[in-house]
Order: sequence, then structure tokens, then C-alpha cells
Amino acid sequence: MKLVFACALSLFIGCDSDSGTPTDETIGEGDLYPALTVSDCDGNPVDLRAYLASKDASYVTFGAQWCKACQEEAPIINSELVDGLAGRNVGIAQILVEANPGSPPAQSLCAAWKTDLTARYDVFVDTRQEHLEPLFNGAVATLPLHLIVTSDGIIRLYKPGAIPEDIKGVVSGWLP
Repeated sequence: MKLVFACALSLFIGCDSDSGTPTDETIGEGDLYPALTVSDCDGNPVDLRAYLASKDASYVTFGAQWCKACQEEAPIINSELVDGLAGRNVGIAQILVEANPGSPPAQSLCAAWKTDLTARYDVFVDTRQEHLEPLFNGAVATLPLHLIVTSDGIIRLYKPGAIPEDIKGVVSGWLP
């Protein structure tokens, strides 16, 4: 009975839980960000390692069309990071990894997301869902997911669930 309850409870945890720590199969804090390519909203390929290397530190969050918490973070990211760290060499990016649960996002989701949420930061789309295996162990169980990655490509923060308190201070702590 306990197992049935635990399994049923796990169905409700999703979108903004703090329970999604990396497993042995996933990457996490201290690991090198994987060599992956996503698309920008115009459909151009973006080499994420090159993007990360061009910044002193980067805040990377992941979202999905179905994730309400992911959408609700846009104004926080705009005010705390885009405005709060203006003039600093910091990357601020959101990577869309799913449309509906288990289905890849369409390229068009990128521009719609950026426009609808008034996102003033970089929005990328992972239409091939290459992030699912290294960061989510093959399936998105917990969104949003927040990373801080330094210019050397090392993940310094891996935080599933709600956006970290004082995100501006957390990111600033990794800037020179």
C-alpha cells in the first residue's frame, strides 16, 4: 500500500518540486556542461559551450510549454537578472525542452514563448531533446531546473524546482 501511495504521490510532484537531484547517470554540480546544440528563435544553431564560454558566468533554466512554474519565472528573470545584472558579462538563457510531456518542442515555441512572456533574455529550443538524457536522466521529471555555469563550462549550481532565493546574489557570486 505504501508503494502505491508513493507512486501516486510522485505523479503530482512534477513541475516545481525540489526532489530532482542528479543521479549517477545525469550531470550535476562540478560536471562539465555537455557539448550540445540548440536553436535560437530564428532557427539558427547555438553551440551552448561556446555561448557559456563567452560569458563570465551564465544562468541557465529549462522550461516546457506545459510547465506553469517555468512561465511564471519570466518576470523574475527579467527584473532580477536582466535588469539587476545589466552591464555585467552574464549569460541569461532559458532552454525549452518539451511541448507536452514527452513530446519535443516545435521551433515555433521559442518565438511564441519569448513574445508571450516578454522574455528579455536568450530563449533557445531543444527540438531534438538532447538535454533530456544528460540533465534529466532521459525524462523531464522536475521543472523548472536552474543551473549556474561558469565560463570554463563547469556547472556550479544544479537546482530543480522553484527559482533560487536571491537569484541575483547567487549568480553574482560566480562573477569576477
